[in-house]
Amino acid sequence: MPQEEYDLILDAGARVNAPYEKYYEQAKAASVNGKLKLVSERIVQPYSGAGFELDKGQVVRYELIEGAQIVDTFYMVRSRPMDEWADTFHSASLGAHTPYEGMHYYSNNPWCRPLLTFTRDTVDNENLRKMYGERAAHNFVLHNGACSSGVWESVFGIVNANSCQVNIAQGILEVAGEEVARRWIQPACFMHFQPIAFDKIPTALTYFSGRDSLKVGDFVELLAHDDLYVAISLCPQGDQHDNSVFEKYVSHPIRVAIYEGEDGPLETAPDPQRKTMNAVDFVLAGRPGMVTGVVGEKE
Repeated sequence: MPQEEYDLILDAGARVNAPYEKYYEQAKAASVNGKLKLVSERIVQPYSGAGFELDKGQVVRYELIEGAQIVDTFYMVRSRPMDEWADTFHSASLGAHTPYEGMHYYSNNPWCRPLLTFTRDTVDNENLRKMYGERAAHNFVLHNGACSSGVWESVFGIVNANSCQVNIAQGILEVAGEEVARRWIQPACFMHFQPIAFDKIPTALTYFSGRDSLKVGDFVELLAHDDLYVAISLCPQGDQHDNSVFEKYVSHPIRVAIYEGEDGPLETAPDPQRKTMNAVDFVLAGRPGMVTGVVGEKE
């Protein structure tokens, strides 16, 4: 009789995420009930990037104001931007490759703590799935980065084409300076407003038109659990309505707004204070007290 399957990811995610659920519920309720106070806002123009600071307990909103527009986002801890960031692997492993309301963005090793919580999504995701299949979504992560000018030159022969790599660099330069920007030449990003489905074999993406499934006024919100640097890119693919030729891409501006609660910053998740060491330090120390499984027997 085959051994009963154990879903490690499902079980681990439920246990790790449980202590943080209330912060999602509180932040969403404040938003839905009109209890958030606007702190600042800006309009980010097409084919560009932007950088800004997001304080602990604040909520950032990315909003479509003229038409569908893909937004790539990257988050660094302000006190150590070279070392700790919102990590797509940890976040997807404890959540999903297609982020959803209530999912947490965890930081990298060795901290692995919630840096943000995805608190609100007004896109009609049910309609998105009806249009494009059960695997369709508009929020997703790519562990290996975002579009780059090198890719566009390879595909279209255009040198120094606009790309999310360039725009994210612009955003980091704006908010954190050149040293940090050079550290993050091609960071793995969290995407919003990019209708996709993981429906190819080998596993890859199918892209769909945002013009057909997103509407002006749609927004997503995230609650920050620490003081962060944020860099965003307005992807050159824009609304993905026609991806055949680079010059046919259509892009729109978006609104970025930062909110707090009526009485100040919202309640945030405590730092779980992980005791795991930096991997290099651990190896150089001789792997003290390392826990392993068992060595398998030859079959």
